[in-house]
Amino acid sequence: MATSSDDKDRHDPGTDDTSADEADARNADDATTEGEGERRAAATAPSAPSRPTKQAGAARRAAGKKPGARPRATAHPQGGSLGKSMILFLIIIGGLAGAFAFFGREPAGGTAGPKWKTGDKSQVEVTLVSSDIKDLACWSAEEINGRHCAFESPTKGWSKGDADEKKLLRPYTTTDRVQFLAAGLWSEPALTGTLPSARFAVKCTYTVEGRMKRPGIRWSSEGAWLDRADDWYSGLLSDCKLINP
Repeated sequence: MATSSDDKDRHDPGTDDTSADEADARNADDATTEGEGERRAAATAPSAPSRPTKQAGAARRAAGKKPGARPRATAHPQGGSLGKSMILFLIIIGGLAGAFAFFGREPAGGTAGPKWKTGDKSQVEVTLVSSDIKDLACWSAEEINGRHCAFESPTKGWSKGDADEKKLLRPYTTTDRVQFLAAGLWSEPALTGTLPSARFAVKCTYTVEGRMKRPGIRWSSEGAWLDRADDWYSGLLSDCKLINP
């Protein structure tokens, strides 16, 4: 008995299975195509910028710092401190220069000194500068053996006689810091020529003629009078010679 093709198709299980598999495959292809299209659209679509939060900014700043790095020191201008240092330096140098000039001109105070008596003769080394002839002076109204100071008082010159160099007393200091009054030095031949420009010394014979009571002393023509509370030896310098001229 012959069988029709429709009957064959309805009753052939292999044919039904094949058709179902083909339908599933088509559905899978369609799903894959749709997924790829959605991914492409998502990739090409511009993303909206996101606003950074405060926490994110702090995190980025913290991440930018190197571990263990020290904070950078703020540079301060050095001009002010440098200027102050220079001013202090100049003040110190000026003070030292003034001190050297002062102590170079004005001798230190006299020591207890030798115990001379009137009539004694002693070898002395006197320290001088060439301007001492006009700078050194004393004041007193007293005369000793006809010799006297250039001033009777701090404001009045000697008015009782002439100003002979061998009668004019001046204060002097020896190289070992003994101080006394003496006349006659600047009339000595050794001191009448050209004298050294720096401090120098002369060796002389000092003849003691007495003691003057508390004379006023001046070591510079522009300096102040120094009133002494002690008595000073007074006498004559002679036979003077320059030491290492």
